[in-house]
Amino acid sequence: MIECKVRRKGLQRTIDEGVEQTAGYMARCTAEAGHLVVFDRDESRSWGKKLFRHRERSKDGVEVEVWGM
Repeated sequence: MIECKVRRKGLQRTIDEGVEQTAGYMARCTAEAGHLVVFDRDESRSWGKKLFRHRERSKDGVEVEVWGM
């Protein structure tokens, strides 16, 4: 399962909301893996700050891999 989000309300809030949404989709589809891709369209932010990868857990304990671009 892959979910894409555009960063609008701050990075952590976008991640928190996106992880919960992705975990919900995973539960409905019985997906074994979930990925959240967060796109940062702010031209003033360097690529070094936009690119990242880490794992987050939803409130239900579902693990989602989060990617920043």
